[in-house]
Formats: sequence, structure tokens, C-alpha cells
Amino acid sequence: MSAPLRLKLRPKADGIAIDAEGLLPERLAGLARGEVERLPIGTGGGCPLLGDLFVVSGDPGERLDLEGDLSGFARLGAGMTRGRLTLVGPAGPCAGSGMGGGELVIEGAASDRAGEGMRGGLLRIRGDAGDQLASPLPGQPHGMNRGAIIVEGSVGAMSATRMRRGTIVIGRDAGPGAACGMLSGTLIVLGRLGEGAGALMRRGTLVALGGTHPLPVFLDAGARRHPFLELYYRQIEAAGLALPPAARAARYRRHVGDISDLGQGEILTPEGAQ
Repeated sequence: MSAPLRLKLRPKADGIAIDAEGLLPERLAGLARGEVERLPIGTGGGCPLLGDLFVVSGDPGERLDLEGDLSGFARLGAGMTRGRLTLVGPAGPCAGSGMGGGELVIEGAASDRAGEGMRGGLLRIRGDAGDQLASPLPGQPHGMNRGAIIVEGSVGAMSATRMRRGTIVIGRDAGPGAACGMLSGTLIVLGRLGEGAGALMRRGTLVALGGTHPLPVFLDAGARRHPFLELYYRQIEAAGLALPPAARAARYRRHVGDISDLGQGEILTPEGAQ
């Protein structure tokens, strides 16, 4: 079996600011190694060649591994539709932007706007993520619209803004302003959900296993068990994340809102979680 194509960042290239949208398995598959090395990276004239920045090994195919400090590279995995792209190191801004399929795995942290405008596929971040996870693409009215995002660490402010469809799981805490303007979809936070979550939310489900303080525009609809959560919890555990011990047995307090808008969204928190 051939080894996946592996690009190891040369030390002299660390910190370079560049749009790396074209580094996709589907673009490199079928090329000879020499052709891969001669591909330009970025836009405009004078772009460096891939072989100037990376040591190339393995065989082009449906798997591509990038290794090194990739925090200076923007839009890694942008527009991806198939295959598997693994980033062994931190990723720069807008990783997975407009992703429509395939699997993007970031073995370190991700910067701001990861998964913006996502339309399908799986984005998995094994570290923390910055602000505006799954946000709208610039100039677009909606954010994430299908697919799944798993962040094993915490995320910054304004995640899932104007989310339309899909599922997001956060392994630790979510910063303030999550799911503002959410149209639909599911956001599950295994830690604490920050202040101001769900403002102007129309539909959708927020689950905060570590608790939250719902805005006054969310009405308390009582507490009970919600069997549908088990479907999500099985998938979360299958993905390797550990649920809080009491998550399955808990009764969940349900707050419905935002009543200043359509008001058909919900925030679920285990009883007793503050």
C-alpha cells in the first residue's frame, strides 16, 4: 500500500503568511511528485513553489498530511470536497472555509473562523479553536450549512453565528455569544456555554452540560429527560470524547427563545448546573 502524500514544512518557511487554499488531496491526486513540488502556493505573481516551502514524500492520492507550524497559512482545506487532509500542527485562520465534503483533521489548535461557510464533511480540531467558528463567509447571510465539527478543546467568541444546519460538539468551554442568530442546527458544549448564547436565535438546540446563564429572552419551560440526546451522546463517545458522568441520567432544564424573534430555539442544561 502506498504512503499518503506528506508535506513537511521547511524550517525557513515558518511564519510565512500565505493563502494555502489549493493544498487539497483532490487537487494533488494523480500528480507526479515533481509536479507537486512545482505547484505555486498562493495567489498573484511571484508565489513560492510548494517544493520551496515543504519537503515532499509519499504518493499523491486521497490522503494528504501537512506537518509543521502552519499558523501562518490561511484557508488550509478551503473548498475541500473529498479525501482526508491532516494538519500535524497548528492551523492559521479560515481552515476548512467553505468545506463541502471529506475530512479535515487539525492535530493542534485552529485560529479564527475555522469552518466558516461549511457545507458538508467533517472538521475535527484536537486543540482549541479561535473566534467565529463556523461563521458566515464574508458577505453571506448564513453560517455553517451541513456537516459536523468536533473541537476537543475550547472555542472563542461568537461560534455558530447564524448557523443554518449541521452539528457542532465542543469538548470544553464555548466563549461568549455562541449561536447568535442561529437558524437551525445543534451545538453541544461539554463544558460551560458563555454569556449571551442564542441571542436572536430562531430555531435549533444548544446543550450546555457545564451550565450557562440564559438571556432573559429565553423562557423557562421546565425540566425533564430528553431521550433524543442519547443519539448524540453515543456518537460523541464513538468519536473519543468523554461525557460528564451525570449527562445521561440528568433531567434537563429547557429554556425556549429567543422570544424577541421566532422563539423556537432551545437551551438545555442539566438540572443543578449553573
